[in-house]
Amino acid sequence: MAQDSQTSKDVGWLEASGLLHILRTLGLAVHPAKLGIGLIAILLTFALGGLLDWAWMLGDGVEETAITEFIQARELDQLYEEGSGEHGIFEVWREHERRCILGLLGSSVPGASVAAGTPVGRYVATHSGAQPLRNFAQMVYGVWWLSRYHTLYFVLFAIGALLIWSCAGGAICRIAGVQFARDEKLTMKQGLGYGWRKLFGGFFLAPCIPLAFIFIAVILLTIGGMVLRIPVLGDLVGGLAFGLAIFGGLVISVLLLGLFVGGSLFWPAVAVEGSDAFDAFSRGMSYPLSKPWKTVLYAIIALVYASICWVFVNLFTFFMLTITRAIVGFGTSPFGWWNRGGEGEAISKLELLWPLGGPNTLYQPPDWGSLEWYEYFSAVLIGFYVLIVIGLMWSFLASFYFSGSTVIYYLLRRDVDGTDLDDVHVEEEEEEMLPGGPAPSEPAPARPEEVAPPAADEGQPGAAPTPPSSTEGESRGTPPQTSTDDSESPQGSETPDSES
Repeated sequence: MAQDSQTSKDVGWLEASGLLHILRTLGLAVHPAKLGIGLIAILLTFALGGLLDWAWMLGDGVEETAITEFIQARELDQLYEEGSGEHGIFEVWREHERRCILGLLGSSVPGASVAAGTPVGRYVATHSGAQPLRNFAQMVYGVWWLSRYHTLYFVLFAIGALLIWSCAGGAICRIAGVQFARDEKLTMKQGLGYGWRKLFGGFFLAPCIPLAFIFIAVILLTIGGMVLRIPVLGDLVGGLAFGLAIFGGLVISVLLLGLFVGGSLFWPAVAVEGSDAFDAFSRGMSYPLSKPWKTVLYAIIALVYASICWVFVNLFTFFMLTITRAIVGFGTSPFGWWNRGGEGEAISKLELLWPLGGPNTLYQPPDWGSLEWYEYFSAVLIGFYVLIVIGLMWSFLASFYFSGSTVIYYLLRRDVDGTDLDDVHVEEEEEEMLPGGPAPSEPAPARPEEVAPPAADEGQPGAAPTPPSSTEGESRGTPPQTSTDDSESPQGSETPDSES
């Protein structure tokens, strides 16, 4: 009995911490439909950034270290001046955010010092130069730099990226939500169809609601500051109304905090509940504020688990590419007729077409000047396939993020509203297409006694009226019994049964 009590306590603690449910995120994230949707969204985002860079590069570009210099100026409280360079804005911002994300994941791996001297230890050491909060703060600095010094670029890119990831992220959350609650998998078509139907009324609008409220409050506070500039009248009115300005600052702070903490729950709310943007905004703001410590606990567990899974996926991808390159490269080794390199230097053809670095540089462009014209074809195709593999690796991270956010939404909804974890909104067309959906109903066969007898021939004189209900005797062909005497029937008239 004592052992059973201890076991129930352990299970209760694990259930309360949400650990067992969050550990299911890996299985949810590796679903092929989610990986495909994430890869498509990444390619579209890169295409959008490349198009904007092409348009902006008609003028001047930016320096490669622009964001780093901006962060140093902010931390030292110095003036920052944007300089011109040869790099695109999206290129610089993308590379900065990539380093910050890898740093956040690398610094969140527990016990990394145990793996010192191994590929895992070297990989973690490369990205753990700063603490997790430091890496996250640098990510925010990158967005601040983009919005502050390239406002029009930021607005266009933010709207386009939000449209892309609202549909893709909503589709991933929908597939993960149904799979988590009912252990049934939607197809990519079903997920994208749901994301498209709920795009403007739910996924796209939900994160825009707090931003719209913040924008309105900023405009009102700015107008109040302009009034304060008026001599005499501004001092009187502005001084009296400054309490409203403090209240406006409170509203903005709460909205920013709610957007930071609960922003990742907006899309799972639409995906799980099938609700509109305002309901998703309400749930995403209220759940974390109602259970702040539970939210922090779930976020820490999910971040640590994501970091461990990412390191494994990254190193496995590097191992797979290394094995492929070694075996194929042996066939292109400088034996016999093919040899490329300087005096006393031997290099395989594959190394020339695809110079592989380490886990952090899975692909490097070849030295195009050293290739023959016919080698451009194979170099481009090899680079395309390798980049697809790298894109799938990053799409796994996107799928893990949206799937983990969906699991956390389920847990917080259970903690706040007491809703079961298997409660998910399923539309009619999805219910029919799911493996466990209801089978189409077939009409039940009619019973013999419910079959109506043949109607009498109205053209025959003296035809007997059809009785209101059939009897067992009628079903065997027995003439119906009537209470009318034979003498009452006309002479020479017979019923259809008597003729037979």
